Amino acid sequence: MNLSSTVIVRESLGPRVAADLREAIVIGDLPAGDRLVEADLANRYGVSRGPVRDAFRILQAEGLVESRRQGVVVTGIRPNDINELYSLRGALEALAVRIIMDGGDSVPLARLESTVEAMEEAARANDPHGFGEADIDFHNQLCALSGHRRLTDVWEQYKEIMMTLLRLTVFLHQDLDASAAKHRDLFDLIAEGDPVAVEAELASHLDGSRKRMVTVWEQALERRRTKS
Repeated sequence: MNLSSTVIVRESLGPRVAADLREAIVIGDLPAGDRLVEADLANRYGVSRGPVRDAFRILQAEGLVESRRQGVVVTGIRPNDINELYSLRGALEALAVRIIMDGGDSVPLARLESTVEAMEEAARANDPHGFGEADIDFHNQLCALSGHRRLTDVWEQYKEIMMTLLRLTVFLHQDLDASAAKHRDLFDLIAEGDPVAVEAELASHLDGSRKRMVTVWEQALERRRTKS
């Protein structure tokens, strides 16, 4: 029993350390070329080295760090990486909504609509945190509702980095009312079963998010140049 509890705690700590490092890398606080020292990070987060190694494995799978002879080094994220992640997201979500619409009335959309309602409520309250969580839930639900196991597997592999990008665009560069309205439009089109209109709206939605994320990256680069 004690051993099982220890494993559960460690498994929860690794992703938490990875989440903090991931955001620091994406916003440029940890630029490409920085070396990540296991012992220093363990002290910083108040954990053993095990969760830090777990975090390194997660980030390496996402392409944000790599293991070299001198240790683990930040590879960072560049506009091409952002473009690749958003094009992957677009392909996955477009497939998901096609499957959902093919299922017709057999696919329950109530949970998906509730996330739109949560976004609308958060926008009225000017609550970017609540909006971001509902926004993330909306896109997770799209993939879950598809029932496509391998699509979901790919989504899960890249979900954390994609959702970090989404969260940053919400907090830093987002008109919450306009975004809530776009999600409402997207949901209504899915409910109506118009695949051409849905894919066009989804592509427009994701391209706007991609452009905002590139702006976040450019501002981070400018901050680093100013500091140096």
